[in-house]
Amino acid sequence: MKRYLILTWLLALTVASAIAQNKAEKLEEVMMAYHQFNMFDGSVLVAENGKVIYTGAFGMANREWDIPNTTDTKFMIGSVSKPLTAMLMLIQVQKGLVSLDKTISDYLPEFSKKNGSRITIRQLLSHSSGMPNYDIIKDFFPKVSRQYYTREEYIKLYMDSTLVFEPGKSYYYSSWGYYTLGYIMEKVTGKSYAQLMKEDIFDKLQMNSSGSYYHTQIVPKRATGYDYIIGGYTSNDFRDQSNTMGTGDIYSTVEDLFKFHIGISNNALLNQPLTDEMFKPGIRPWRYGFGWFNQQFRYTPKDSVFANYHLGMTEGFLSFFIRIPSTNSLVVFLCNSSPTHFFGITQSLLRVLHNKPVSLKHPAHKAMETVIATKGTAKAVEAYQVYKKDTANYYIDWLAMDQLGNQLFTSQRYNDALLIFENNAREFPQRDLVLISLAKTYEILKRKKEAIDYYKKAIAANPNNEEPKNRLKELERQP
Repeated sequence: MKRYLILTWLLALTVASAIAQNKAEKLEEVMMAYHQFNMFDGSVLVAENGKVIYTGAFGMANREWDIPNTTDTKFMIGSVSKPLTAMLMLIQVQKGLVSLDKTISDYLPEFSKKNGSRITIRQLLSHSSGMPNYDIIKDFFPKVSRQYYTREEYIKLYMDSTLVFEPGKSYYYSSWGYYTLGYIMEKVTGKSYAQLMKEDIFDKLQMNSSGSYYHTQIVPKRATGYDYIIGGYTSNDFRDQSNTMGTGDIYSTVEDLFKFHIGISNNALLNQPLTDEMFKPGIRPWRYGFGWFNQQFRYTPKDSVFANYHLGMTEGFLSFFIRIPSTNSLVVFLCNSSPTHFFGITQSLLRVLHNKPVSLKHPAHKAMETVIATKGTAKAVEAYQVYKKDTANYYIDWLAMDQLGNQLFTSQRYNDALLIFENNAREFPQRDLVLISLAKTYEILKRKKEAIDYYKKAIAANPNNEEPKNRLKELERQP
């Protein structure tokens, strides 16, 4: 009987190993396809039932020296830093140093009482504070983001800003809110955010390839960030990391982020009651808890799974981190070529994980890049109609099309960008980001009437988005 049980166990182990191996091969096929589509350069890790079943690396960590990415390459993770910041804050709550229901003013007396006395730590964590985001500043990226600020100087940029809504009444994503959380932790502990993150999370989980980055540092095995341009790549733009503390200044590896996932699952850092609060779905529609979107994630038209996830974008880098608590599974990928179709990649990987068929169609926006480079943008818009009809071989994503237009816009090819944005607005007239991109292009081309019209359409499509409101006010003040 004992021998029979051992043989049964060995057979089950062999079957499980074969299934995992088969999934690993399919996952490799998926990622290789995206790499060949020129949509992924970076590292990826997939885990199931708490065990890694696939890791892979694609493309170049440094194009100047032809150094390839590996699974231990370090990437900037952008807003995937926010789950780490939320965890760090909850650890301070667990220590008794911070209370979730106290206000900013309780910890930062220098913060404007106008807003600081009304906003709680809980509301900052869940993006329900009403605090706006940096995009209300028109020249944030060409000017503000490049400058060094002390903590005191930086909070003065936004602490008196008009709130989007009364705190606790709605949801509005705010990186300034997470910067404020980082500053509060520095004040209550007397340690820098970077040191506290190292001591309370990285050291305890042996995340030895992670850290808080500043641009003067030399970090071994850190990838260079690149942006896709028509026909190639460009090195990422500069941003001073002094204004991304708590929001997007962390670098890491896929292997370290797996350790973070396991640390969460095992309550290695945080007790269960606070973990439950972190993953409690928040205000609709995004159900943001403390540092995570907590809701059903659809990976086929008919299938979804409850997940905790976050995406991140920063200059030249893109990341996606999704946990599936019911099976202790994880998909994480870190990319040093931006932009890419992060939701599409994630959905394809989850289909493999859940034994669903994967059909990888050619991305229309990438085919259009080739047409733009060889025949011009007008011909690419004509080709779009062909790709749209050929649903067996091509797929169209509104965000990827917007990113294509922005590649042209960033290269100051404004008339070409206009052709892409006008087409995208015709195809997706209810997407506020699409309408904003078109309005910005009309604005820079001095077509004020059309710019005003499309800012108004963007506001109608999403009344909670403050960016078009602020741009419209400024534009209407101009003679």
